[in-house]
Amino acid sequence: MRRISAFALPAFAGLLLVLAVPAAQAQISGEIQANIHHSFIVGNATLPPGRYTFRMVPDTDLTAMSVTSADGATSAEFLVRTSDDAHMPRHSELIFNKYGSKEYLTHIYETGTKAGVAVVEESRSETRLRKHGQHAMEHTEEQAK
Repeated sequence: MRRISAFALPAFAGLLLVLAVPAAQAQISGEIQANIHHSFIVGNATLPPGRYTFRMVPDTDLTAMSVTSADGATSAEFLVRTSDDAHMPRHSELIFNKYGSKEYLTHIYETGTKAGVAVVEESRSETRLRKHGQHAMEHTEEQAK
């Protein structure tokens, strides 16, 4: 029977601890209610102006969000990752990249925390705009709690 050195045991325990820690996950803990006055694109879905609820999708390890209109007629799901902002918003914030009249949702931050989410999947139309040299203007909408 082999003996484990006193040095190897703590190293092995540390490795197990590192492996047990999940990957960085999105930090939106509740629902975000937003009244959006313009159509917007998230992933490859275009949504009309309206009142929406954003929430993390259960059982996705906090890697997917859904957006649903107040009447339930319009919805989409999209992939997200953790994103940290430089400031702590006083109200929930939705950040869009704007190209002319098209607005693409890029980030969501919840009231009172610097940690939020970034949309992972860029839409095909935004990718085309970037490839053709167009530059986005960032547009932030604060949502009252």
